[in-house]
Amino acid sequence: MINLFYIIKNIFLRKLFSVPRLWLLLQKFFNHSFLCSVIGIIRDDQNRILLLNHLYRPDPLALPSGFIKKGETPLDALRREVKEETNFNIIPVRIVKVISSNSRSHLEFIVEAKYTDGIFTPSKEVDFYQWSDEKEITNYHDIIS
Repeated sequence: MINLFYIIKNIFLRKLFSVPRLWLLLQKFFNHSFLCSVIGIIRDDQNRILLLNHLYRPDPLALPSGFIKKGETPLDALRREVKEETNFNIIPVRIVKVISSNSRSHLEFIVEAKYTDGIFTPSKEVDFYQWSDEKEITNYHDIIS
């Protein structure tokens, strides 16, 4: 019965609220356990790191990220998120770090991955991307290093 409630709640709320930020706030309110997400450190063959311009985030460019769906591993979630948001294919390599928040029940899995191929296609969440050298990325030093 409880599972049916969560399925109906998720279907209804997804259709009612399609804005990712609002969806995040609602998930925090309804979720009585941990939220789990993934952040990707994706490198190309020149060792540059992929940054994405997410339309709903205040940061101009950010590392690829997203929520982990039920039944997914962090590696699978990153592969799916990057494909959905950019049309890029990646090979997740390993989980390098797990970060927890003191203020809420949220775990973030930091995953290293390699870009393999794909032609960028803008999505409803990401309108452009950029490859950057690690030393140029100052706002994610604690995650990347």
